Amino acid sequence: MARGAVLLPSVLTPAIGGVRRVDVDGATIREALTDLCRQHPALMVHLFDSAGRWRRHVLCVHHDEPVGEAAMDAAFAEDDELVIMPAVSGG
Repeated sequence: MARGAVLLPSVLTPAIGGVRRVDVDGATIREALTDLCRQHPALMVHLFDSAGRWRRHVLCVHHDEPVGEAAMDAAFAEDDELVIMPAVSGG
């Protein structure tokens, strides 16, 4: 199991006491995000829908690449970082 971090946008920090960086453990991206939500349950509703799928309007970036539901089981290595940010769209 690897130890890394999740970096959160300021819009989510009030839900977890103002913290922007959370150390997490996991062998996969999904496990790391599960550990994040275990430590801060208030984030679950913001990151996952009622069926447990990653919300489409929230971006998760790993090694400068967006992570979608299909890539949640990719390896999460020691000292990796996941960056969470709200998706931006418009017309």
